[in-house]
Amino acid sequence: MSEVTDELWNPTAETMSVEEFRATIETPRLLRQLRHAWAGSEFWRDRFAASGIDAADFTDGFNLRDLPFVDKSDLLADQAEYPPFGRLVAVSHDDIRRVHRTSGTTSRPFLTLLTERDSESTIEAGARAFWCAGVRPSDTVVHCLSYCMWSGGLTDHLCLERTGATVIPFGVGNSRYLLELIQTVRPTCISCTPSYLPRLADLCRRELSIDPSTLSLQKALFGGEPGAQDAGFRESIEREWALEAVDANYGMSDVLSIFGSECRHRSGLHFHSQDILLPELIDPKTRDTLPLDPGAQGELVLTHLFREAQPLFRFRTHDVVKILGVGDCPCGRSGFRFAVLGRSDDMLIVKGVNLFPAAFGEYVSRYGDQLTGAYRVLLSDQEPRQSVKLKVEIRATVDTAQRDRLARELEGLIRGGLSVCVNVVWAEQGTFNDAEQKPRLVELTA
Repeated sequence: MSEVTDELWNPTAETMSVEEFRATIETPRLLRQLRHAWAGSEFWRDRFAASGIDAADFTDGFNLRDLPFVDKSDLLADQAEYPPFGRLVAVSHDDIRRVHRTSGTTSRPFLTLLTERDSESTIEAGARAFWCAGVRPSDTVVHCLSYCMWSGGLTDHLCLERTGATVIPFGVGNSRYLLELIQTVRPTCISCTPSYLPRLADLCRRELSIDPSTLSLQKALFGGEPGAQDAGFRESIEREWALEAVDANYGMSDVLSIFGSECRHRSGLHFHSQDILLPELIDPKTRDTLPLDPGAQGELVLTHLFREAQPLFRFRTHDVVKILGVGDCPCGRSGFRFAVLGRSDDMLIVKGVNLFPAAFGEYVSRYGDQLTGAYRVLLSDQEPRQSVKLKVEIRATVDTAQRDRLARELEGLIRGGLSVCVNVVWAEQGTFNDAEQKPRLVELTA
């Protein structure tokens, strides 16, 4: 790794052109990764063989697109049939140093394994992301994500520490004590889910009679759920807390804990792991490959260029992203920049209109003084859908008389902006406990 600068954590990796990467890093690492998987993983040997691929095919001319896609259901089926870790594992038990699990928001949890070198590459990627987001050795970060096996707790903690920052491993729960701790220790940053801060602000005022803007926090490092790229939501957080809200932590624990964050120019999430992950973009319906060009929109597919324990090739993340920029950013980084639009398996069709559940966040966030920002789309299995029910968390300070007027106003705003009919129902403040892990924005009803 080259020397850290004020702007860049790893200047060599973060400024290398696409052409340089492909010639010097991408191809050699991909071939080495394929050979490693062939030698150590029964799961991959079977899949390679089913595609007519042999170890002798892993040469400079190998076409990654000859491999089939894999997704979470394949990995879960493997672990269910061959417990506890499945046949995907490509190393011996003696090489495994840590076991995590995924959040389980879209399926049952998947057990993820890390060797010492896997952990090191994960922390390297996370340090790049947090450094890009503005974390520095002078910061003290109170880290408020779950430490209960989820990589968002321990792994992200280690990434924060790698930047040189002081980290307080607070975890989740006991928000009142968290506020008392912030008053006493005076951390400069809080690492949490976006939806947590509105609830914490209410607690500040209601129980401690504290104005959140008077506390020591200068930066909120958001991850674990959508919302941080919503301009209205971000502005309401920054106004209420008098801090900078940063989308600092995008990733997925079954692939790489963190590989995306935004820089001070706020031009989208930088893809920080060109030397660790090979990205593809596909049409989620046709599975055709799409170019990583500005304006392109599709499902993100990821391949490990380095992973010892559980190597993945052409892993369908089901996250739909839009490419916002390619090439040099004013911050000096050369990786592409993107925005996460939603999940391909969550996309709704309402009266002929396609939309993602995250699209409602822009409208809910406009009422930051009355709504907490948390919501769920309630869906039955009845199709075609003419409308949707939106359950929105309302602040305790909003009285009964205001609620009906606010519901009609929000319904009208969404109908005008998204061209879909919604029925807003209220959830009491604190109903959606999103502080711990990634929430699922869709709930199925009978």
